[in-house]
Amino acid sequence: MARTWRCAVIGTGTVGEWHVRTIPRLANCQLVAVCDLEDMKGRRALDKNKLSVPVYTDISEMYRKEKIDAVHICTPSGDHRGPAIAAMEQGKYVVVEKPMEIQTDRIDEMTEAAKKYCVKLAGIFQNRWNEANRAIRDAVLKNRFGRIAWAGSFTPWYRPDKYYEEGGWRGTWKLDGGGAVMNQGVHQVDLIQWVVGPVKTVSAYSASRIHPKIEVEDTMTCALQFTSGAFGTFVSTTAMFPGGPTRLEVGGEFGTAISENGLKKFEFKQPLPEDQELLQRLDPSKSTNTGGGKSATDIGLDLHGKNMQAIYEAWSRDEEAETNGPEARKAVAIIQAMYESSRKNGAPVDVK
Repeated sequence: MARTWRCAVIGTGTVGEWHVRTIPRLANCQLVAVCDLEDMKGRRALDKNKLSVPVYTDISEMYRKEKIDAVHICTPSGDHRGPAIAAMEQGKYVVVEKPMEIQTDRIDEMTEAAKKYCVKLAGIFQNRWNEANRAIRDAVLKNRFGRIAWAGSFTPWYRPDKYYEEGGWRGTWKLDGGGAVMNQGVHQVDLIQWVVGPVKTVSAYSASRIHPKIEVEDTMTCALQFTSGAFGTFVSTTAMFPGGPTRLEVGGEFGTAISENGLKKFEFKQPLPEDQELLQRLDPSKSTNTGGGKSATDIGLDLHGKNMQAIYEAWSRDEEAETNGPEARKAVAIIQAMYESSRKNGAPVDVK
């Protein structure tokens, strides 16, 4: 009989509410509690989804009173390590929203804690479960592109000043860990290295173009060199009104593919019968949102659900999730190199 996971959510802001909404829809998962420093925020997240579970403002009290198997950490990005390790010390498995943390050494500490307390740790990178992105990665693994020449990742999003003002922690180095790259573009950073392979060196420029009050960048452009020798381009911004969907493009000697709200292009020298079926089924014109481009809430939650379901299915088999700690670390390592390069006015920096 499949195991039933008793889950709790810590942090019930915009993304935390998504977890509150999604967990009850997962097979073999049950939401048993939420925790937030603001009691009413937790209650609003539950009321919005017509759910009734205990709301706590103290994590220790929640652990004393509730039987919990897994904890979802949805606090500000720079405050993931503390509650994650505290949960693991209590013997809980941990799911952490992106980015897993804002520094690689903190992720390393979380990964070590999972080993020490014999539990498992996983992150959220839901775009890996987008069918168009998966199709492109499968084509890479099957060598359908041949030698890849270039890959591009673009996040042309928009956020008004109000977005940063309401969050409080957003747009700060301490808790956001950066801006348009660490908060929004992290998805595409993970995606491009997952699809194309490890990034060796970056050369980046960044600034806040339209948000003068934030400490961090709202726009970055970056040149990439992959360990394979392929070149790449990365762009992430929250300064391009009205905001549009992300785009991933991969091209090489035998083909080119584009994912943008679906599968926009999938053309190879040696076509397969299923290629046209994929293009028709994943036609971008069928999309109903910008995937977060216009606003933080202009997004469907089906991919979050698939990501979480995959985590719990792996854990039920006593296996590591695809988005485990070391895997979630990769995007943050690349972003750290990008920020270092930007501070050095675009000087090349190796990813560590």
